[in-house]
Amino acid sequence: MLKKPQPLTVSFVIAFVVYQCLWHLIAPLAVVRLWYKGKKEPGYRLHLLERFGFYEEDDFLHAVWVHAVSVGETRAAAPLIEKLIAAGQRVLLTHMTPTGRQTGAELFSSQITQHQLIQRYIPYDFLWPISRFYRHYAPVKGILMETEIWPGVLFFARSRFPIYLINGRLSIKSSMKFARYGKLSQSLFSLFQRVLAQTNMDQENYQLFGVNDCVVTGNLKFDVILPQEKILQGQHWKTLWQSRQVVCAASTREGEENLIINAWKKMNPENRPLLFIVPRHLPRVKEIEEILHRQQMIYTKRSQIQDASEVTSDVLIGDTMGEMAFYLSCADYVLMGGTLMGTGGQNLIEPLSLGKPVILGPSTYNFAQICQDAIVAGIAIPIRGDTEESLQIALQECMENLIKIPQIIQNMATLSRGYAQLHQGATEKTLEGLNY
Repeated sequence: MLKKPQPLTVSFVIAFVVYQCLWHLIAPLAVVRLWYKGKKEPGYRLHLLERFGFYEEDDFLHAVWVHAVSVGETRAAAPLIEKLIAAGQRVLLTHMTPTGRQTGAELFSSQITQHQLIQRYIPYDFLWPISRFYRHYAPVKGILMETEIWPGVLFFARSRFPIYLINGRLSIKSSMKFARYGKLSQSLFSLFQRVLAQTNMDQENYQLFGVNDCVVTGNLKFDVILPQEKILQGQHWKTLWQSRQVVCAASTREGEENLIINAWKKMNPENRPLLFIVPRHLPRVKEIEEILHRQQMIYTKRSQIQDASEVTSDVLIGDTMGEMAFYLSCADYVLMGGTLMGTGGQNLIEPLSLGKPVILGPSTYNFAQICQDAIVAGIAIPIRGDTEESLQIALQECMENLIKIPQIIQNMATLSRGYAQLHQGATEKTLEGLNY
C-alpha cells in the first residue's frame, strides 16, 4: 500500500525546481560526457534515447522495477530478482553503466528470453525523461539499490507507486554531506516508502534524517552465488603454483598500484608472493602497464593467456571482465582496493565468502561496519600509516609476516568461511521488507 505522501516544505519545492532547471541546462553536456566515455567503453554510445525516456515498443506494464547501477549492484540483486520472478512477478531492470547492463544480460538470459525480465537504462533525473519512463512502464513498485537517491525519480513517483531503498548503506561521510542541507535532506528521504539497511550503523544514520520506517535486513551480497566454474579454475591454477603464496590486489583505485608495487619490490626476491593486480576500472589497465614499464618490471596480462603455466612473470594484471571470482580463488589472501588512498574501500564480501583473509588500509568509510566486524572477527588485517611511505612500509611488513607464518592465513581462511555463512539470509529478509 502506498503510504500517504508527507507535505513537502516550501524550501524543498524551491530547491527541487532549481535542481530541475539545472538538469535542463546540463543535459547537453551529459550527452557529450557519454560520447566521450564511449571512446574507452563503446557501450556508453548505445541506447542513448533511453537516457531521455524514449523506449522501443514493448509489453511490460506494471512490472516490479529494480534499479541496479552497475556490476556489483546487479550481482547483488540477482538472488532477489530470481525470487521475485519465481513468485510470479515480472521485472524491469534498469542500469546506469554498460557493464551493469552486460552483466544483467548474462545473469538473466533465460528470463529475458521468457519475457519475464527486460533491461533498460534509467533516464536522466529530470521531468520529461522520468515522466516518459513512468508513463511507458507504470511500475507497481520501485526498488533502488544501496546509495541511489535521485530527487526526480523519487518526487515524480510520489503519487504513482512506492519506492523502496534496499541494501541501503549510508556512511558517516555521506551523512555529513546530507546534513549540510538540513531539512531538505529529511524531505528527500521521506519520499521513500521504506528503507532496508545493511547494518545497524546504516540504520542509525538513516534515522538521523527522519527515516522511521527503516529495518536492518543485512547485506544481499552475502547471498550472491559466485560462478562455480571460475572458482574451480582459480583453485586449479593455485595448485600448479605449489607452495608459492599469491596475493590479489582486488579492485584497486588510482595511485594504489604504485604503492603496492613499491611495497612488494622491497620484499626479499626469493620470498615475494605472486602478485595479481585487478583494477576497479578496466580502462586503467594501460595506466598500470605504464607504471610497471617505468619500474622495468615484467608482467603478464590475463587476456593473453589461457593456462597457469603461461604465467612466467611475478606480476599478473587482471584485465578481463567477470572473472573476479577466478582471481580471488587463485589467491591466498586479498589486499582490498580502495582502502589505501582515501577512497573509502571496495566491498570485501566476495573474498570473505571464498575464505580469503583481507588486508585493509585506513580508508574504509564506504563499508565501515563490515570492515570493523571483519577485524574484530579476526578475518581482516588492518594496516595504518599517516603518509604514503609509512603505509607502504606497513604493507611490506604485513606481507612479509604472512610469508613467515603461513598458518595465519589458514586460520583466517577457516574463520572467513564461517563468517560469510553466518551473514547469509538477507534476500529473504528483504522480500519480507518489500511485503512479498
